[in-house]
Amino acid sequence: MPFRSLNFLAVAASAVLALALTPLVRALARRYGMVAKPKTDRWHKKPTAMLGGVSIWLAVVLSYLVFIRPATTQDWGHFPGSFLDVVMGASSFLFLVGLADDFLHTKPYQKLIGQVMGSAFIIYYGLALPWTNYSALNVALTIFWLIGITNAINLLDNMDGLASGIAIIASGFLALSFLATGQLTEALMLATFAGALLGFLVYNSSPASIFMGDCGSMFIGFFLASSALVNV
Repeated sequence: MPFRSLNFLAVAASAVLALALTPLVRALARRYGMVAKPKTDRWHKKPTAMLGGVSIWLAVVLSYLVFIRPATTQDWGHFPGSFLDVVMGASSFLFLVGLADDFLHTKPYQKLIGQVMGSAFIIYYGLALPWTNYSALNVALTIFWLIGITNAINLLDNMDGLASGIAIIASGFLALSFLATGQLTEALMLATFAGALLGFLVYNSSPASIFMGDCGSMFIGFFLASSALVNV
């Protein structure tokens, strides 16, 4: 996909959408009692709204569907980034798994089942770590990779701006990696993802007025982990 100034509307749109949607989500979370109370494993001192992942997910998905996918179809006559559809679909499934946990407080093994299901979807469509000559071992390593990164981001969502800040850095380096290999559509997608995170970070930086919740951390972690597989 040749880069044009119009393509960068996706990055700007995702940032603006996150900036606009996060206060709305924050207000709704406070109204319906979806707040994180101060605990020893968190570093905030007053009840803080949850569900910030809703605004991140909406910003990323809407920007992808409105700007990136139509632009690549127009340039090539078909969509060359089918793997991005897979990544977006599986990551959105993990968003729903996390959202269910935010509302219903599901058990850890139930979340793990959802993560395995999302990983199986990624592997079924051909994304896997090619680190060994044994396909079964590669599948096992890929599942470990996807679940490990997803839960690592989930565990980082306990300090103001930590998870979102690290995810911005990771997505930036992934975008540069895609640029280096000529995968321009994928690079734009990661830049768009980073734009949404930057918009959210405005409200998540210290003192945070909203946290992303499991719906955000699981979406972000799984999106980063599965996007990296497109470049291996």
